[in-house]
Amino acid sequence: MQAPSNTPSAQDAASAPPASPAFLAGGGEMGALMRAHDWARSPLGPPQAWPQPLRAMARLILNTGHPMYIWWGDENACLYNDAYRECIGPERHPCSLGRPAREVWEEIWPIIGPQIEQVREGRGATWNVNRLVPITRHGRREDVYWTYSYSPIDDDDSPNGIGGVLVVCTETTEQVQAHLRIAAERDQMGQLFEQAPTFMALLSGPQHKFEIANPSFLKLVDREVVGQTLAEAMPDAVAQGYGALLDRVYASGEAYIATGAKFMSHSRPGEPAVERFVDFVYQPIKGKDGRVTAIFVEGADVTDRELADAALRANEARYRELSQALAESNRAKDEFLATLAHELRNPLAAISNALALQQHGRHSEHILASSRNIIERQLVQMVRLIDDLLDLSRLTRGIVELKREPLSLLGVVRQAVDASRPGVEQAGHRLLSTLPAQDCVVEADETRLIQVLSNLINNAAKFTPRGGTVALSLACDDGTAVLSVRDDGVGIPPEMLESVFDMFTQVQRSHAYVGGGLGIGLTLVRQLVEQHGGSVAAHSAGPGQGSEFVVRLPLARQALASPVDAAAAAAPFAASGLRVLVADDNTDAAESLSLLLGIGDNEVRTAVNGSEALEIAQAFQPQVMLLDIAMPGLDGHEVCRKVRQTPWGRDALMIATSGWGQAEDRRRSAEAGFDHHLVKPVDYVALDALLLARAAAGR
Repeated sequence: MQAPSNTPSAQDAASAPPASPAFLAGGGEMGALMRAHDWARSPLGPPQAWPQPLRAMARLILNTGHPMYIWWGDENACLYNDAYRECIGPERHPCSLGRPAREVWEEIWPIIGPQIEQVREGRGATWNVNRLVPITRHGRREDVYWTYSYSPIDDDDSPNGIGGVLVVCTETTEQVQAHLRIAAERDQMGQLFEQAPTFMALLSGPQHKFEIANPSFLKLVDREVVGQTLAEAMPDAVAQGYGALLDRVYASGEAYIATGAKFMSHSRPGEPAVERFVDFVYQPIKGKDGRVTAIFVEGADVTDRELADAALRANEARYRELSQALAESNRAKDEFLATLAHELRNPLAAISNALALQQHGRHSEHILASSRNIIERQLVQMVRLIDDLLDLSRLTRGIVELKREPLSLLGVVRQAVDASRPGVEQAGHRLLSTLPAQDCVVEADETRLIQVLSNLINNAAKFTPRGGTVALSLACDDGTAVLSVRDDGVGIPPEMLESVFDMFTQVQRSHAYVGGGLGIGLTLVRQLVEQHGGSVAAHSAGPGQGSEFVVRLPLARQALASPVDAAAAAAPFAASGLRVLVADDNTDAAESLSLLLGIGDNEVRTAVNGSEALEIAQAFQPQVMLLDIAMPGLDGHEVCRKVRQTPWGRDALMIATSGWGQAEDRRRSAEAGFDHHLVKPVDYVALDALLLARAAAGR
């Protein structure tokens, strides 16, 4: 039996795979894969048959550590090295070895296909830096950046003399992403710098040259500064000591912090400086050697805060002043209330005494006449006090409506003098008036102007010793009427010249020679004059030197209308035969008013509440009804409504009588059906005029 032989037989030699070509030697994992690969299934065929240019390129890529790739032949079959396989992931390694490029890289073919075609057609190599070529690897789509070139591999036997494409590449994803991240951070920092509400700037070198400055800084200084030194850009800041502060920070390397520092900005020559306040930090920037190279400036414009703090401090001081003024006002108010009580008690005492005289001296005509005169005078005084209070209330609330018309100031002065003369002469004074030959015409409310002058005349008389002089003058000067009331009385201290017009303010009461008053007369004067568009001022050389009050009013543009015959206008009709019903829950008021109306030949009935008034009216059918508003049970408004629903009541003259006379009170009376609203105590002249008109209409 023949021993087995270790020499391979011809049959074994024929079936053994051909030895790998030398150009595929080495190359790490990819070299081993290429040597073991079944190339019969690849468009490239067996390596032994590869053309020389392909062999040379294969040897090149297997023996370099730089990522390289080869596309060869008509189908661009793929070859690559170990350095490249790290970039493509398990999806394409090792399955892409020897396969056509379009099958392997279908997802990015729109990007690389045209570049491969450019090289294969002989139109030159390509070069791409940090090119985004997204690929799928490790199971997900990734944005991959490459720096790569596509270069031709020459082969005389191939179309265009180019057998394939050599790809030399480097993945730069990490570098690009790092650059993008840094750029994004830089952009974010830039945005923060640009959009920061605080101001920022960087000054370099010992001359403090502006390298950068954000919009907030430029807005603060209102000028361009970048590229200039502090001395060049902001000499005003150097003059205010900010340059010296920067020098100190640059020399010492220590930061400087300021709070609420004043900065006067002179942004434009010739314009006034703008005062600003800033909080800021000078932060030194040091180099590797520890020396200061620049100073970073950061801060905030706190002008509003500082102004608010200053205003708060001022308000605190103002609050203390107001507290003192309030205490003084309360004292004045308390004195006013005490004065009001005193002023009301005086006429009430006189009225009480007069009533007692009438009870005990009823048979003496002299006593009866004197007591009636006393009651009449004291009632006038009380009505004046109450009217002043009501006028002040209306003026304070701005509800006084002036009845403006062209007025002769000569006429107004004469009426005021006539009305005031008895009181002035009773106080033992002379009342003089100096009037111009030519009249002064103003657009004004006649009643209110007479009230102004009367108050000034009475005030002068009150504070003038017996035997003094009160002088009134009128003049027209440059479109203005000037009214002056002078006296030679007690005068006004300089510190009170402005406050005499304030509510409840009086020169010391002990200085008043005629009565005391409420201390509101001058307040009424000022408010009435100002409502007419004028002004009033007080003048005095001091205590004992007398006083002068000057009223200025704008002259009217419109001339006076032709005068009307006053006597003809006031000619009354004779009252006779009117049926009148008076209703008031104050029995004395109802009875006294009924007696007065009975004097005029009127037939009068009296009721003391609303129900009784309605019952009497149903039987009496009065032509005129005077109804108190605030009656128990049915009030005056309800009685009026019910009367207006009757056939006889539709034409009756309905007059409301009330202690309330505000605009709202009059409106409610009109809505209830009243024709007129008279304020208590009723003006008998006005009432008589209404009755005369009603009687004339009846005839």
